Amino acid sequence: MKKFVKASLVAGMLAAPIMADEQFGGIGVTIYQVPAGVYVAEVIPGGPAADTKIKKGDVIVAVDGVSLKGQNIEFSKDQIRGQVDKPVELTYVSEGDTLSAVVRRTSMLVKDFNADDVTAWYGDKDEFNAQELETFASGSETDKQLLAVLSRGTIVAGDAEKVSARNLNGVFVKKAEKVEPKTNPNKGVKSNGAVLKSFSRNAISFTLKTAGTAVVKVSGPNGEEVASVRVDNAPAGFNSVAWNSENVPSGRYMVSIEQSFGVAGKFAVLK
Repeated sequence: MKKFVKASLVAGMLAAPIMADEQFGGIGVTIYQVPAGVYVAEVIPGGPAADTKIKKGDVIVAVDGVSLKGQNIEFSKDQIRGQVDKPVELTYVSEGDTLSAVVRRTSMLVKDFNADDVTAWYGDKDEFNAQELETFASGSETDKQLLAVLSRGTIVAGDAEKVSARNLNGVFVKKAEKVEPKTNPNKGVKSNGAVLKSFSRNAISFTLKTAGTAVVKVSGPNGEEVASVRVDNAPAGFNSVAWNSENVPSGRYMVSIEQSFGVAGKFAVLK
């Protein structure tokens, strides 16, 4: 039976809430120190490590050839973190096989959330689902893109049970520059002032500046439409719609909110 050191990190962050934001060059994993190296507890969707074959349960044994065997969590954290955009080679053991992957670090922000702030956002509630937490977290960092919300170091997924507002962290990256897909149906169309708030497999949340019928569309990187949901008599302010993502693979999509007088669009990552 593996003996875990009681500490974990998000690409280098201790999971225990410290009520202080941390920004660093990371790869997007949560880990525990074990004798052989570091155990991958979570791979953050949309982070650099998510583009590799590294998965939950693997053990990273070396970073750029430096062994993590017998080291402590601080040493491992320092090896995994580093210069933004600089590639790092990870040697890891997966189901008995020793493999390697090259990951390019990205600028990551891990933010601890105050339980009182979360409660105040929605009113007098003690527990929250993934969609509620993602909406709150996205609103807390308008200039960054939310990748995941964690509760005690574990990702709060769309199908997870409700969790307490305590011991919550948000993982963010720098927002991607606005790049139009090869075929952009919104090009040259007046903006309607709508704002995308969250994008998950269960629901798409957004705010409207003006009440009325809205059509929410999800398009691939080349402009191909993968989903469309019509919302009749949508009120001004916050809205949330369910959609069928069963056959939609994880990745980066353009989410458009269309009204008769204008359109708003934003790239978002589907986990």
